[in-house]
Amino acid sequence: MTKHFHTGSEQRGAISAAQAGLIVVLLLVIAGGVILLTGIWPPEKEPPASLVPAATPAPPPAPVEPEIEEPTLVPPPPPPEPVEEPLPRLEESDDAVRDAVGDIPLGAAGQQYLIPGNIIERSASLIYLMAQGEVPYKLLPVSRPKAAFPISDDGTQVVTDPAGFERYDALSQWLKSLDLESLLSSLEWFTPLFREAWSYYGEDPAAFDMAVVMMLDLVIATPEIDLSEARLIRKEAVWVFEDPAIEGLAPIQKQVLRAGPENAAIVKAKASEARALWLSQLSESA
Repeated sequence: MTKHFHTGSEQRGAISAAQAGLIVVLLLVIAGGVILLTGIWPPEKEPPASLVPAATPAPPPAPVEPEIEEPTLVPPPPPPEPVEEPLPRLEESDDAVRDAVGDIPLGAAGQQYLIPGNIIERSASLIYLMAQGEVPYKLLPVSRPKAAFPISDDGTQVVTDPAGFERYDALSQWLKSLDLESLLSSLEWFTPLFREAWSYYGEDPAAFDMAVVMMLDLVIATPEIDLSEARLIRKEAVWVFEDPAIEGLAPIQKQVLRAGPENAAIVKAKASEARALWLSQLSESA
């Protein structure tokens, strides 16, 4: 057996197997420390897709019931306020007056009264004169009797001839036929214009309302006297009543008496009806 002898220099330059193993161990320890200190670590391999449990699908969301809004009840709009037609000017009111009473039977006398203009002004004048006790023959819608005032003379006394009462039958029947309620209701809208026309006499416009009442009161207050028994006396060119109580009556009251008892009763009844309707209309509009 051959023996190999190594010199000392060879022993110093060579690394023994033990030393090499020790060096490997130290490198591994140092590498492990670096990994722990720096957090560097090789990524793990992903497992095959077949080994990854499938994610459980989330349940579908529950259906949301749509919110049903309660309908808002909107009250219907109030009906529009009636638009009142403006009152015409006094000097332009004739056609409006004719239209207002157009459906009311007024007879020939009433229709004749509406033909001329200034209807409200003429009516205010008529009321003004009658409230003073006068008889406005020129403004009345009927003609004044053309025949002379009839008298009866038996040689001992002169009295009114009852035959003359017939001259006023047509007038009283015309008054009796008038629908005063409809007539006054149709003319109520024009009351401010009547008051305005009344002021032309220098009177308070509001005084017109009571002037109508005064006029009607004069007619209603006419005493019940049969003129066929009332004596007449001649005074200058006219006949006058001998009884001063009769002769002292207002002209409009004597005119009512000259119509005769039956016609006078119709005229007074119609005046009473007009008075009640007029006062009722005034109280409702107050």
